[in-house]
Amino acid sequence: MSNTIKNITATIIFEGSALNRDEKIGGNILSIKKLNVNGEVKSFISKVALRHYLFSTLMKNGDGIWKETKVTGQGQVVQFDIKEEDILTSAELDAFGYMYTISGEASVIRKAPVGITKAISISPYSQDYAFYANHDLIKRGKEQGLALNPNPYNKEEHTSMYKYTITIDSNIFGKDRWLVNSEPEFDNNEFLVIKLGSEAKKLRVNEVENHREKKYYKTDKGKVHYNEIANNVFEVIFELNEELKKKRILSILEAIRNGFYAQSSGEVNTIIPLFMIASGVKIPSPIFHPYIDVQRDVSGLKVIGIEDALNNSWINSQQVFLFDSQRLPVSIINQKITRNWDDFLRDVGLID
Repeated sequence: MSNTIKNITATIIFEGSALNRDEKIGGNILSIKKLNVNGEVKSFISKVALRHYLFSTLMKNGDGIWKETKVTGQGQVVQFDIKEEDILTSAELDAFGYMYTISGEASVIRKAPVGITKAISISPYSQDYAFYANHDLIKRGKEQGLALNPNPYNKEEHTSMYKYTITIDSNIFGKDRWLVNSEPEFDNNEFLVIKLGSEAKKLRVNEVENHREKKYYKTDKGKVHYNEIANNVFEVIFELNEELKKKRILSILEAIRNGFYAQSSGEVNTIIPLFMIASGVKIPSPIFHPYIDVQRDVSGLKVIGIEDALNNSWINSQQVFLFDSQRLPVSIINQKITRNWDDFLRDVGLID
């Protein structure tokens, strides 16, 4: 499958508040996730939490591309059910990867094309706590004649700007490779049957095409082909069609640019960019992440590190996208920079 879409990286700064709760301390104190960064205690939002917020946003967008993938259980292990779904039918499996264990055989593993860093706070955590209690429910109960007392609890709180980076490996996106121990079979000119241990996946096929000594089994969203790479070891390749691949990547980038739907402990939150820098890259690495930071001077907050970031030779764009805001203004002038989102999308091969 020819690939005209560039790898992409985007580093974002947003303001949030206690977006990732941790375990309780002492029974009634809700903590937040923290780590030590250069001698300072900072709060952070895990990659798993950001992935959840991104996926929730994509599903709520209502564009019909994103849905929850079916799961299956093996004992206490819950995993995506690739007998029922694959990267052609599931944008979630395509973007975020999976591991599927097969009894007596090697697991089927897909690396996630969408890489996500932790979101680490810009400012240190200052041991802020807040006291809460269910006063309203207690009041209602007492008005009904119930003998109730408040149930007080504490929460660690931290409001800060956070920085995270997302990368997209466009060479992996829209393509998957399985290794199986049996040759797939074409059943009744309708299904390609791929054996997974003692079970099988049945892929409905619309058309069969011979091209360059390979037989392609086409579906409404892509195609599948296979070949023997060793004695009784077969490589099965899934390839998403290019237009659908572009739509999936575009919807991810639009969600990043406009902000995620996020709730933690019942509180709505704001993973909405105050600053964003994005580029096509030769290697899907978070090249901007270590340079970009926020500092305060006499004029207020400012983003630093942009010039350093632009000197990285992995940049593979004529147009590096930069978004700023009144809260985090950027006055840099550089011929590589564009403020036009469509120019950036055109440069990385997502729109004409």
